[in-house]
Amino acid sequence: MLRTIAAAALAALIAGCGGGGDDRKPAAGRSPATPAAQGAADERPPDLRTACGTTEGLSAKPVWLQTSDGVRLYAVEAGRGATTIVLAHEGRDSLCGGWLPYAARLVRSGHRTLLFDFRGNGESESVTGHKALRLDRDLAAAVGRARAGGARRVFLMGASLGGAAAVQNGASLPVNGIVSLSGTRIWPGFGINHYASLPRLRVPFLYLGTTHDSAAPANEARDIYDRVGSTDKRIVIYEGMLHGTEFVDSAPFAQRARALILRWLRRHERS
Repeated sequence: MLRTIAAAALAALIAGCGGGGDDRKPAAGRSPATPAAQGAADERPPDLRTACGTTEGLSAKPVWLQTSDGVRLYAVEAGRGATTIVLAHEGRDSLCGGWLPYAARLVRSGHRTLLFDFRGNGESESVTGHKALRLDRDLAAAVGRARAGGARRVFLMGASLGGAAAVQNGASLPVNGIVSLSGTRIWPGFGINHYASLPRLRVPFLYLGTTHDSAAPANEARDIYDRVGSTDKRIVIYEGMLHGTEFVDSAPFAQRARALILRWLRRHERS
């Protein structure tokens, strides 16, 4: 019975954030580590072109990250500067899916970027059971890597599922601010998040959404926005039904959205 409930909950979690799957069958990714694979600590991560089939103009260094529960994640780092932007991808996607062109823009604006694949996605290791739900540990590993790399300021930006995970877990992460693109609905509990964490989120917060996005309804976005405890927060709702990384890529308002985010980052880099 418990297994059935958990599977249904995970299906609901991803369905609300642009993906799919359950706790019995992880999303496409590397298989759970075997003893031989675990011993291959010197295995090099694939370069960005090999992993994604393109670089979209982003010159990046591939790295492996290790989470606190022993899951190996694929990540790439790019750019130079005192500020690192950690980019969390949409559900049933990977770092290749929508962030690459925008990451290249961030690098050109003088920022470092760190993109990673959530567990069970892209080149990252797949795990089963409730362990497959621990996106909070993936975020912690990515932010920890950014801090260890010498970043004086770290901002976490997520799209869809990545945005929701960032918002719901942000209170426990050492970040200077959070940006969510369509990241609202994510199933509570299972060590991922809970609405109860939202009042504890006190860092600067920016939310971007659209009026007719069925996966991230505007009324739901406003409800979550109201629950966030930060006094430095802003919500911007554009007309339409676009979602996630489309806001900074192909949307009619993409140029305005990118400029808004960059101004927000600049202001909070000075604070």
